[in-house]
Amino acid sequence: MLLRYLSSLGPRISDHTVLSLIEDGSVGIAMRDLGVAVDTLGLSAGQITPAALPQLRSRLSALAPDVVHGWMYHGCLSSWAALAGRRARRPRLVWGIHHSLQDIRNEKRSSRAVIRTMAALSGRTDAITYCSDTSRRQHEAIGFAPDKSVLIPNAVNAEQFRPDPAAHAHLAEICGVPEGRLLIGNVARSHPMKDHPSMVQACAQLLQQGHDVQAVLIGEGHGDGPALAEAKKLGIADRVTALGVRDDIAALVPGLDVFLLCSAWGEAFPLAVTEAMAAGVPCVVTDVGDCAVLVGDTGIVVPPQDPAVQAEAVSQLISLGREGRQELGAKARERVQKFYSTDIYRDEHDKLYRAVSFGETTQTRQSVSA
Repeated sequence: MLLRYLSSLGPRISDHTVLSLIEDGSVGIAMRDLGVAVDTLGLSAGQITPAALPQLRSRLSALAPDVVHGWMYHGCLSSWAALAGRRARRPRLVWGIHHSLQDIRNEKRSSRAVIRTMAALSGRTDAITYCSDTSRRQHEAIGFAPDKSVLIPNAVNAEQFRPDPAAHAHLAEICGVPEGRLLIGNVARSHPMKDHPSMVQACAQLLQQGHDVQAVLIGEGHGDGPALAEAKKLGIADRVTALGVRDDIAALVPGLDVFLLCSAWGEAFPLAVTEAMAAGVPCVVTDVGDCAVLVGDTGIVVPPQDPAVQAEAVSQLISLGREGRQELGAKARERVQKFYSTDIYRDEHDKLYRAVSFGETTQTRQSVSA
């Protein structure tokens, strides 16, 4: 989302500098291509090294920013530590939370320590942005300061993700399956919280019901992950395609007949669902994070970890036929354009930065429920 925000700024992009705790990789390259000044401390992923704080403090001092916005847990805590004790022209501090906490016990021990430390320090920030109202409530429940909360949902560029009549044939060819087969897809890395085995189980039930479906998994780690293991166990390995990491997601997603988010926990406001909606693909989503708010009446919400109900929901969308799914997908795209555009995302952040710079009180933006 940071890259999308920066991409929407136009000439004002020169007002921003990105300091990365770890090696920046492809995202950092993309930011540099936009003209953003990107610097990195080169730390190991997930680590906050006290020895690196003087280096971070020095760089922030040289930049003399008006606002420091920490992104993700470790970036947030590092930003606070780097500014702690500073009195001369201390920048305003904003934290950005992009994770939900259905059960903090699901987090790694080191992450739990970071989150609880942040809760204790949260009152010393100027604002805390959350990408979902569910995430806000969950973090406030474990001690995050409620008077600092600002809700700014994730967003998508609807010009980048858009319907494409030729995409289905293109995706079917990539998967090596007949063009007439129904493509049920998911875009996410392999991780226990994503619960891809339940998607495979749902597809197995759809096949038993006579639906000609192919599960399409796009993301890291599926080649030897639990989803393919489950497919082999169920005898449907030929009906599950793992495409791995792709750099052409916007060209592939419009080719899906149904997007199925099967996550068991951890989602806040999933970008993959927002992108599918913008591409005109009807969605079935598990009731995690703000997924129900996101899809509204343009998709179907199901309980997590229930493959039978997931299969029934997908079957309902299949029964609409291609034209019916296209009509529902068009409604989903309209919803994204109305509520979750990158222009809205940019304007909400700009408004926040102005507010904290001038010492104004932040106010939680209400969830969209229309």
